[in-house]
Amino acid sequence: MIQKDTLYITDSLSCKYIIIDRYVSQKDTILSIDSLWDHHTLTRTASPSSFHQPNGFKNGNDILSSLILAFFILLVLFSREIINVFPAVMNSLLKLKNHFKLEDKLALSAQRNVVTVIAALYFPVLVTLMNRGYIIAKYQLLPNYFLLISLAVIFGFWLLRKGLYGILSWLTKDNITFKLIEKIGYNHLIISVIFSFPAILLRFIWPEISDTIILNVLIFSLLLVFIFYIIRGYQIIISHHYSHFFYILYLCGVELLPVALLSNFILSY
Repeated sequence: MIQKDTLYITDSLSCKYIIIDRYVSQKDTILSIDSLWDHHTLTRTASPSSFHQPNGFKNGNDILSSLILAFFILLVLFSREIINVFPAVMNSLLKLKNHFKLEDKLALSAQRNVVTVIAALYFPVLVTLMNRGYIIAKYQLLPNYFLLISLAVIFGFWLLRKGLYGILSWLTKDNITFKLIEKIGYNHLIISVIFSFPAILLRFIWPEISDTIILNVLIFSLLLVFIFYIIRGYQIIISHHYSHFFYILYLCGVELLPVALLSNFILSY
C-alpha cells in the first residue's frame, strides 16, 4: 500500500518540507506523519523569522546595522561636501581641463578627498545590503564580517596603488604627473558611485529581477567609468612627454595588475 509522508528539513534560517510516497506493507506498524491529523487540520510552513536564531546571528545583525547606520550618519554629516563635489566631478568626466580646475580649487579638492572616502565605503555597504541572503548561502559568512572584510580589502587595494604611485614618482623623479593621475582616480571613483544608481533603481523598480542581471548592470557601469579613467591617464602621461611604451608598462603594472589581483581574490571564493 502506498502512503504519503512528509519530510521536514530545518535549520536556523529556514524550513522546507518534501512530500514523498512510501510503500507500507500490511505488517508495517509505522504510521505516516500525516495520520496524526485528520483532513480538517490546518498546516502551514513556518517562515524563517519564526525560527530561533543563534546569538551569533543576532549579534551579527546588530553589528551590521550599527555599521550601516554609521555610514548613513557620515552621509548626513558630509552632505554639503557631497552636494558640492558631485557636479564638479561630473563636469570633469568629458573634459580633461575640468580635472585641472578642480585641483586648482584647494577647498573643493579637500572636499573631494572626503567624498572619496565615503565613495570607497559605499560599494561594500551596497553589495552587503543587496546580497545578504546570497552572502550567507554562498560563503556561509555573516554579512557584518563580509562588510568588514570588504572594507579591509579596499583599504589594502588603496595602499597597493599608493605604493605603486610612490615607486613611479621615485623612479621618474616626477611627483606631479602621477599625483595628478591619482587625484583623477579619486574623481572617477566618485563618478562610479553615480553610475551605479541604475543597478539600485532596477532592484527597487523590479524586485523580482535576478542578482545576475543586477551584477552585470553594475559591472558594465563601472567598466565604462574605468575606460574613461584609462583614457585620462593616457592623455596625462603622453602630455608630460612620456613614450607610448612607458604608458603600456604603466597600464599593465599600475592599473591592470591591481585590478587583476583584486578580481582573482574575489573570484577565488
